[in-house]
Amino acid sequence: MRPLSCVLLLITLVCATYAQQTCVRSDTLTFTSSDRILVNGNRMNIKGVAWFGFEGGSHCVEGLDQRPLGDILDLVKNMGFNILRIPFAGDIVVSMDKRYPGNVNYGINPALQGKTSIQVLDEIFTQAAARGILIMLDLHLFDWNQYNNQPALWYSNRCTYNSGGFCIKAHPQCVNNREGMCYDYTEDVNKNIWNTLIARYKSRWNFFAADLQNELHEPATWGSGDASIDYAAAVERISNDLFARNSDYRGLVFVEGIGNVPIDPYCEDHTATGQAGGHWWGGNFEPVKCRQLNLANGKNNRLVYSPHVYGPSVYEQAYFLNPRFPSNMPAIWDQHFGKVRQWTNKAVVVGEWGGPSSGLSGTWLQSFADYLIARDMRDQFHWALNPNRNSDTPGVLENWWTPDQARMTLINKVMPNPTVFTPSGASVCFTGTSTSGPVTVATVATTATVATTAAVTSATTGSPAVTTAASATTGPSGSCIVSATQIVSNSWQEGGRPVTQYTVTVTNTSPSQSVPAVSVRVSAVPSQYWSATKNADGTFGLPSFITSFGPGQSYTWGYVVQGTTTVSVQSPACNVGFSSGPAAAAAASTSGRATIATTAAASTSSRAATTTVSTTAATTSSVRPGATSTSSTGAASTTGGSTSSCPIQVTQSISSTWQQSGQTMISVNGVLRNTSPSQSISSVKIRFNGLASEVWSLTRNADGTYGFPSWTTSFAPGGQMSFGYNAYAKSPVTITVESCM
Repeated sequence: MRPLSCVLLLITLVCATYAQQTCVRSDTLTFTSSDRILVNGNRMNIKGVAWFGFEGGSHCVEGLDQRPLGDILDLVKNMGFNILRIPFAGDIVVSMDKRYPGNVNYGINPALQGKTSIQVLDEIFTQAAARGILIMLDLHLFDWNQYNNQPALWYSNRCTYNSGGFCIKAHPQCVNNREGMCYDYTEDVNKNIWNTLIARYKSRWNFFAADLQNELHEPATWGSGDASIDYAAAVERISNDLFARNSDYRGLVFVEGIGNVPIDPYCEDHTATGQAGGHWWGGNFEPVKCRQLNLANGKNNRLVYSPHVYGPSVYEQAYFLNPRFPSNMPAIWDQHFGKVRQWTNKAVVVGEWGGPSSGLSGTWLQSFADYLIARDMRDQFHWALNPNRNSDTPGVLENWWTPDQARMTLINKVMPNPTVFTPSGASVCFTGTSTSGPVTVATVATTATVATTAAVTSATTGSPAVTTAASATTGPSGSCIVSATQIVSNSWQEGGRPVTQYTVTVTNTSPSQSVPAVSVRVSAVPSQYWSATKNADGTFGLPSFITSFGPGQSYTWGYVVQGTTTVSVQSPACNVGFSSGPAAAAAASTSGRATIATTAAASTSSRAATTTVSTTAATTSSVRPGATSTSSTGAASTTGGSTSSCPIQVTQSISSTWQQSGQTMISVNGVLRNTSPSQSISSVKIRFNGLASEVWSLTRNADGTYGFPSWTTSFAPGGQMSFGYNAYAKSPVTITVESCM
């Protein structure tokens, strides 16, 4: 390494601040949920990973044909994971005396010889406890032969589908097991599965939680009142039964969300996104706004809300195609599950996330990690430990010996200081943490802006050391309390030229002052960026989802650029917020006007007259200094466009504008309303007259018109639904309602 004799460096020391180790009797270790997970009243930090296999045809976790169980658990421990989420099929419980592993090499795992699948799970609990690893059990399927047909509800069922392929009604139905017997997994069987497991493992100090049911989806609802599909009510029944029969259970109940279903409009809030739907199975918690869970006998402090969230490798949701991706994602994540902690004062722990580290999916992965950090929602379980290299969700292992270092770097960034458990005789000791992320301890400012690249090794308790390259800069001495560091998170070749992806961490190093605006300059123009806003001068400011950059806070953003770059914090931005003048940080406002024409043709015949409504929206810049200009309008109202035959009304408003290849683009939020007091509508044909570059939350028909989204089976009287599209500002799009029925 070259000597730095005449170079001034910005030095930022980052560490995890730990409280003193706490030791308790192992039979008193208790996990609870407030706005975070607590262990015996101390905040607990979760760095979890799923280890799958018990839900499959081999009836056992994978990898035991490759390595001894203890070696795999040592690897889990060395990677810093403190909890294993173990999916299983209900069949290994109801048929526990008949199910034996089919994938164990007994030559390297002789202690497992002759054991049933459930006895192998016993051994995993034992050996994991010896290493301080906790276990969460996940009822993933009812039977292994459902592997490619994930059950939609908490009991085995078949569906009645509508013409759009949407499951609109569930009916109980048995499932054929390995012996060919059709086994009926009723709600009572579900309860018995959990009570069998909890009775078996509740005396184990490392039994952390029961993940009640994996990835509920249509026709599951939340708060509908229909006992056959209302998962919120089912959670309460199953959980109450669980605690009534096991009052000494000291673990948690994890509850996943539902999928895309029509929701009570009171529970929807699409102001930020202009988009309904787009949920992952188990990822929709929007209805929690109006229907929170309530357990009997004071057990609400055992509830954890656990969304599953994925990227474009799993399914290409419409929002991944938005030109603003991934900067559009934080508002969508907020809409889907990000407000649950605020509504319920209960912990939110992401139960599954993952995907390839390159391409569009890699961009999503980095952006989601940044979101978890920005929202202080760092507790999470990655999918999965298993190598699974050729799937849409590669694991944290490249093989059963080698960690995927790039993936582990990302996971360690999200959770750098997981709580460490250490068993000692009849006691268990654990580290309670005072913070969930890195803390800036000291900053040495320079008298000039200096960019340096150095090898940085960061070590965290329970995590392997990770060596990366970092670039750090600072502004004028005494005026800037904002620091920016960056690491190379990915690199590749395009057309023979090097392309680099960077992750930038921006920190307010002040112990007392908030910063209203940030201005970070990149030495070359990025081709893509995310989790930041671009300022008028070409610098990058706070992302839209951060409204106050407080003392000691950090956020991360990313960009892609040809070649390599440095970043620097510009001195004007450093001065913002530190002047005594009240208007020191004021930004000049801009305004513009855009016109959207909306045509509502209320007719079922080609000769019907149309009514054209023109709406004018005033576009104003955000009042927060440093942010990109965003459009805000009141809802545009139509003055006509509905008749007795087709009572559909369309309104539109501009939600944002941006530049693309020298052209001004607009993103438009639309709302369809059924103005009839009594008539339900089962289908509609809407035509876009003009170039809409992207349409979401509507389904394209073969004739080029658009209909209701797939999750809408009936449009009730007085109902409304949101959709959106992008277009060129100079070419307004008109919308015609051609027919409905």
